[in-house]
This record gives sequence, structure tokens and C-alpha cells, in this order.
Amino acid sequence: MSDFFTLKFEYNGHPHILDVQTAHQQFKTVYKVAVQEHEITFEPDEEGYVRAVSSKPMHDHLNPVDVGLLHHVAELIIQHIQQ
Repeated sequence: MSDFFTLKFEYNGHPHILDVQTAHQQFKTVYKVAVQEHEITFEPDEEGYVRAVSSKPMHDHLNPVDVGLLHHVAELIIQHIQQ
């Protein structure tokens, strides 16, 4: 089963609108989102946060993703699921 939600925010002076797909797996729920043209899956870690996992090695991309943006998106996902 999958659900969707949208994150609308500003980061470094630029507006962002990201559609997040919630995928319920057997033992966890993951959140899939495209960030700066990178397919990123945010999954829960042992400390109660979410970690970002790229679908492809990050060094294969010409335009690296902003790590600060990934942290910000992770925080927004945590806020959303704690509501």
C-alpha cells in the first residue's frame, strides 16, 4: 500500500515542492522522493530518525545533491509522520 503527501518549503532562498510516496514494507515504512533529480529513499534508522539512500551511486551524477537539503527534507518527513 502506498500513500502520498507533499512537502512545500523554502531552502536557501529557493521554493521547493516535493511529492513524497509512502511505501509500507513488511517491517518498515519508507519515503520515496525526487530531490534535485535524484531518486532518494528515506528510511527509518535505529535512532528514530530517517536516513537518505540514493537509488544510484551519488558519484555517478554530474550534479551532486545538496546534503543540507537532504537533512532538511528528512526533518520535514519526521515532522510530518509525528503529526
